[in-house]
Amino acid sequence: MPTSTTAGQPPGAGRPNVSGVTEDHATPRFAEWYDAVMAAGTEGNQAFFGRDVLAGLVQGIRDFREHRHARWDQYHGPGTTLLGCAMWMDDPELLEEIAGLEAACVVLTKQSRTKHWQPSALPYKLKVLADLNERTDGLPVAYFPELEQLATVVDGEPAIIGPGWTPAERDRTIPTVRTIGFRKGIGGNGSMPPLLHAKLALLGRLWEHDEDDFGPADVTRFTAKRLWIGSANFTVASRRSLEFGFWTEDPVLLRGAEDFLLRLIATSEGVDPDAHVHEPERGLPDYDDAAMAEWAGDPYPDALARGADEAEGWSRP
Repeated sequence: MPTSTTAGQPPGAGRPNVSGVTEDHATPRFAEWYDAVMAAGTEGNQAFFGRDVLAGLVQGIRDFREHRHARWDQYHGPGTTLLGCAMWMDDPELLEEIAGLEAACVVLTKQSRTKHWQPSALPYKLKVLADLNERTDGLPVAYFPELEQLATVVDGEPAIIGPGWTPAERDRTIPTVRTIGFRKGIGGNGSMPPLLHAKLALLGRLWEHDEDDFGPADVTRFTAKRLWIGSANFTVASRRSLEFGFWTEDPVLLRGAEDFLLRLIATSEGVDPDAHVHEPERGLPDYDDAAMAEWAGDPYPDALARGADEAEGWSRP
């Protein structure tokens, strides 16, 4: 990706190949005339236009991981965490950059299954992502109150919490790669079902502290620092297309992106789920009120029943 900008040049200036193809016409490609990089707000943030915009995303993650600017640091939080979404992701350089982070979760559009699909053998494009999940730690939910209370759904129903309940080990983290949505052409989904189309990458730090505003406490949180917004999918093919993307630290956009991405993650599914429609893998649990009341020594687990009995007692002579 060029480091200088073509902004301000008259039409046709510096245009080496307006036809957009190689001289032998064997490999169609856009020419470098479209490419531009420029400063965008705070020092260290840039906007990218043209080809290979994904290089700006990868370099931006690397800069953040290497603490290129002091404002990206976080007290008690040296590691780098990424929350993201895109239609698809297969770029090897980006995958390796994500693999080197402290924590990450990227939600992608659920992929269709071909007639040759076999449950024991994932297609290559899915296997690459499943392998990334195997070699990375995913996202620890303890740092996100919105995710910490979720539990894996059991046979399509919310998990039931009773006395002595503790979160399952699998619910303590969320895998690095997730999917969401509807498979094309299945049931009532149609050939063009709604899909996840946004391309975002939110960088921040997980941090811990031993006190809060009220005194000693175990505090675990995530603080967002930097946001990538772009048109380019997280794929090799996007590097050949005309795209745009930019880094921002606007606090309103950081908050909005964090909320949106956490909602996606909370309602996401596995890399290749069986459901052809959107069926979140986790949800808020239900409580076994009777068992909890018995454990607590309360003979009236139903508050309404307790109120009725008390009212009956008051009416007796």
